[in-house]
Amino acid sequence: MQALVTAPGNTAIVAQVPIPEPSSNEIRIKVHSVALNPVDALYVFHPADASGRVIGSDIAGVVDQVGSEVTRWKVGDRVAGLLQGATSGNARPGGFAEYAIVEADLVIAIPSQVSFDEAATFPLCSLTAAQALFIRLELTPPFPSPYEFAPESLEAPTILIYSAATSLGLFTIGLANLLRTPAGNSYRIFATASSKHHFKLLALGVEAWPQRVKDASGGIHYVVDCISEDESTALISQTFSNTGGRIAVIRKSAWRKEGIRQDVTPLYGAAWAGLGKEIFYNNEILPADPSWRALTVAFFDWMSSYSDHFPISPNPVRIMPGGFSGIADDAFMLLGAGKVADRDSNLALAARTEAWMKPISGEKLVYRVP
Repeated sequence: MQALVTAPGNTAIVAQVPIPEPSSNEIRIKVHSVALNPVDALYVFHPADASGRVIGSDIAGVVDQVGSEVTRWKVGDRVAGLLQGATSGNARPGGFAEYAIVEADLVIAIPSQVSFDEAATFPLCSLTAAQALFIRLELTPPFPSPYEFAPESLEAPTILIYSAATSLGLFTIGLANLLRTPAGNSYRIFATASSKHHFKLLALGVEAWPQRVKDASGGIHYVVDCISEDESTALISQTFSNTGGRIAVIRKSAWRKEGIRQDVTPLYGAAWAGLGKEIFYNNEILPADPSWRALTVAFFDWMSSYSDHFPISPNPVRIMPGGFSGIADDAFMLLGAGKVADRDSNLALAARTEAWMKPISGEKLVYRVP
């Protein structure tokens, strides 16, 4: 089969690799659509392992084969799945291939009114949003959870979503809109985004913008920093109420520690912990965490329980041309090799004039597998 694999020179190429066979607890998916995440590009430009690794995290397609112990799925079921790809030193293949293998309880059933393109936007970013809210910030999810945290004690809790027009930000808004206190009160949601996204986010239930967020809210209680670069985390820490609190950050060290309020704690967690495997990631070993995996299973089960729609909206998609080779030639250039802030200085990208090569803003790059 064809797959996109890492290659010498910190690049990626389309290559022929064997079609994988599922083990007893796995399913094989015939991939129809794949969605891009910054982490896919990051570990092509900065390899975590030797060349030849299949790249890619987010996929959607049709069950093609089931393992001997799998009873939940059958051939022909429409599913979306999350794979770790080439982001670590673990030799597990990614999803940018004609066929992919996923553990049977780590996939999402695609509702009837959701396309493969839309479904592919969900697995990694929606799970990252769930981990941020329901593990690191210790909030109560709208589904049964393996975690039992203290119930919310505030009558009108506030949550700030920084860079809310990103894929992660949009999924976080969707989940935050479902948060309720024990008394049944919703959370007040504040957000930051570029001005062109303001009306869109206001329509999603967001109240105010950064320059007046503290005055409008009386102080923030919870934050998800969807960029976590440079001074973002320090700036966010100044919006908290007098009691301080926690910020869920999505990057481990790209943000500056200087300027962060002493009563505010940034909390990082690798999304891959949700797969329940020991991984070598960011130059350290992360032990297997059964509770993080249990949250993934519970979250994906909840997402699978709706027949014609997902409980939160999919990301807007930009359908990209070129199949797997287009990912290597175009998507990785758009995503860049490091910080989001560095994309504007990419001279090679500035020279591209095709409509699909415009800067990414408020949408997910999606490729259809030939």
